[in-house]
Amino acid sequence: MTQSMTGFGKGEAVVGTYSATAEIRSVNSRYLEIGVKLPQSLSSYEMEVRESIRQQVGRGKLSVLVSTTGEQGDTEVKVDSESVKRVMGLLKSLKKSAKISSPIKLEHVLIFRDLFKGSSTELQNGDEWEAARGAVGAALAQLQQARTAEGLALKADLTKRIDRLRLALTKIEGLSRDHVEEEKSRLRQKVKEVLNGKDVDPARIELEIVLLADKLDITEEVVRFRTHTDFFMQLLESGDSNGRRLNFLIQEMNREANTMGSKAFDADMSHLVVEMKEELEKVREQVQNLE
Repeated sequence: MTQSMTGFGKGEAVVGTYSATAEIRSVNSRYLEIGVKLPQSLSSYEMEVRESIRQQVGRGKLSVLVSTTGEQGDTEVKVDSESVKRVMGLLKSLKKSAKISSPIKLEHVLIFRDLFKGSSTELQNGDEWEAARGAVGAALAQLQQARTAEGLALKADLTKRIDRLRLALTKIEGLSRDHVEEEKSRLRQKVKEVLNGKDVDPARIELEIVLLADKLDITEEVVRFRTHTDFFMQLLESGDSNGRRLNFLIQEMNREANTMGSKAFDADMSHLVVEMKEELEKVREQVQNLE
C-alpha cells in the first residue's frame, strides 16, 4: 500500500495499576529516524520500541513520546556492599595512577547508580512496560492508518498528473513529426535560393539537410519519457516503499523535457514543454511525501 511519510497516532493502554499514553508523529525524511522519549523507569526498553517501529515503517522522521501513571507501592532502597567495594577499589586505583592527592568523597561514589537496589516487585515493573508497549502499538497502528489514507490521496493526485504529462507528450510528438518534415522542405528551398543554379552534388545537399533536421527530432526523448512514465506508474501501483526511486525517475523525466525544450522550433511546442516542466515540479513535490 502506498504510504505518506507524514501522520500522527495516539494510543492508550491499561495493565494492572498502570495506564500509559503514547503519541507518535511522523514527518518527511530521506531515511528512517526514530526519536524515543520514555519514562525513566522504562528507559531500558528504548531499543524494543525502536525495533517495533522499524518492523512497520520504512522511511520518515518519527518522534515517540510515552508517559505512564500508576501506583508503584513502597520501595525500599538497599546498598550493594560488594559493588561499593569494587567501586572504591577502582577510584583508589585511578587516584594513584593520576597522582591525585585529594580524598575520595561520598559524591564520587553516588555517581554509580548500580550500587543501589530497589525492592519494587518485578510484577509492578512488568505491568508498567506492558501498558507502555500496548500504548505504543495502538499509536503505531493509528499512525499507519493516517499514513495510508494520505498515501492513497497522493497516489490519486500523482496518477492524474502523470496522465496530463502523457497527454502533453502526445501533443508534442505530433507537432514534432509534422514540423520536422516542414523543416526539411524549408531547408531545401533555402539551399536552392542560396545556390541559385550552381552545380552542387544533390546527394550531399540532401545529407546535410537530413542531418540538420535530425537535430530537431525528439523521437528518442519522447520514447524515453514515455518509458519513464510507465515505470513510474508501475512503482506507484506496486505499493512498496518506492519514494526514492520515484524521485529519481522525476529527475530523468526532467532531463528529457529539457532536451525536448532545447529542440523546440515553434511557440506551441515550447509552451507544451513549459507546461510539462511545471507539472513535473508538482509531481516532484508530491513524491517527497511518499515513503
